Amino acid sequence: MIWVEVRSWVIYVKQATPPLRSGLVKALNGCNHSGDGGWAHAVGVYTLSSMRILLATSNPHKLDEILAIWGGQSCGERDDSVELVGLDAIADAGGIPEPVEDQPTFEGNAVLKARHYAKASGMMTLADDSGLEVDALGGQPGVRSARYADATGSRAEVDQANNDLLLRNLGDLPAEQRSARFVCAMAWVTPPDADAGRWLPLKHVVKPDPLGRVMAVVRGAIEGRIIGPGESPRGTHGFGYDPLFFVPRLGKTTAQLSAQEKNAISHRGEAAGMIWAEIQRLVGRGQGGG
Repeated sequence: MIWVEVRSWVIYVKQATPPLRSGLVKALNGCNHSGDGGWAHAVGVYTLSSMRILLATSNPHKLDEILAIWGGQSCGERDDSVELVGLDAIADAGGIPEPVEDQPTFEGNAVLKARHYAKASGMMTLADDSGLEVDALGGQPGVRSARYADATGSRAEVDQANNDLLLRNLGDLPAEQRSARFVCAMAWVTPPDADAGRWLPLKHVVKPDPLGRVMAVVRGAIEGRIIGPGESPRGTHGFGYDPLFFVPRLGKTTAQLSAQEKNAISHRGEAAGMIWAEIQRLVGRGQGGG
């Protein structure tokens, strides 16, 4: 029995013998793919209009920031081939527990989070982990940036406690010894099921992975330093360590930058741009896609 199914924007084929399956795959997409690659169920996919990706956040500002960055990558024009949605756009999102981010690196936590939400939602998922690395502190606060002081309370209270601890730990070190960077790692992952490949054009066949296949992991960073003795926190934009993070080439802290300025140079902006390039490559529109 051969089952060809159409679901809104994908076509996939089930229950064909491997030789026939391979022929149908080639016929559907002109793909030079041989064999079934170990696929048990969904053996081929042809994208008709768009790809939906879940951003593992309920923060609308982060969603808007990445959409703005992706819009800039598309020369300001809306690209309907990719739809990015936050957790608030999917049913039962409130019932998905947050994962324990216990990996030692930003990349590890980004992959962990992406796999967690991809499994819970059944969607292609994009997740990030970001924080501050200070060279004089051996890379701290690092992956503990958000909970550096182990404080509780409102976001503003936690941010203040983290900032106070950071400045205390740096003490009287001069400005030239306060080098630091904001880092953002992003991971793009498929859901861990046999139909995972339906999210991409068939010419980029994606074999299922029991944990969720990692399509891309990228790292963006912005170099700067922490304000030193005699300097005060400044700026009202952003959050967290932004009032303390000075970018010498701009002469401002990241809390003094407008949203547009920050997107153009930020660690998250760089990572989001690299993920966008990977998406475009894999759906066949970027350089090297094919």
